[in-house]
Amino acid sequence: MSGGMKRSVLALAAAPLAALLAAAPAWASSATHTRQVGSCRAQGDFATCSAAGNVNHPLSLVVHVTSSPDQHISGAWDVVCGKGTGAGSKSGTLSGRTPFKRTVKMPYRRPDSCTVSADAQLGTGGKLHVWIIAWKR
Repeated sequence: MSGGMKRSVLALAAAPLAALLAAAPAWASSATHTRQVGSCRAQGDFATCSAAGNVNHPLSLVVHVTSSPDQHISGAWDVVCGKGTGAGSKSGTLSGRTPFKRTVKMPYRRPDSCTVSADAQLGTGGKLHVWIIAWKR
C-alpha cells in the first residue's frame, strides 16, 4: 500500500472517532474515571440493603439496582456535598423495575466532596444488589 493510500485509510478510520468525540457531553471530557462509592447485597423475601460512601470531586453520581429475578424495587437516595465553606443536600425516591439506574442530583455543580447513600427493597423475593458509581475528574 502506498504512503498516500495509507494516509487516506487512516483518515477514513479516524473520522468517526473525531465525530464521536465532538458530540460527547462537556463533562465527559473532564471525567477521567469512575469509582464505586458503595455497594450492598441482600436476599430473601422483600430483601432490603443500603449502600453508602464518600467521594471527592464527583462529576456525577449514579445508583444502580439489579435483582434476580428482575422485579419492581422501591427505595430512596440521599446526598450531602460540600463546596468551599458551604454544604448542601438533596434526596429523592427510587421506584422502578430492575435493572434500574438513576442519576443522583447533587446540590452543587462540581462539589469538593460528597457523602451519598441509597437503599432499595425488592417487591417480592430474590437477590438484590445496590451500588453507587461516581464519575470523577
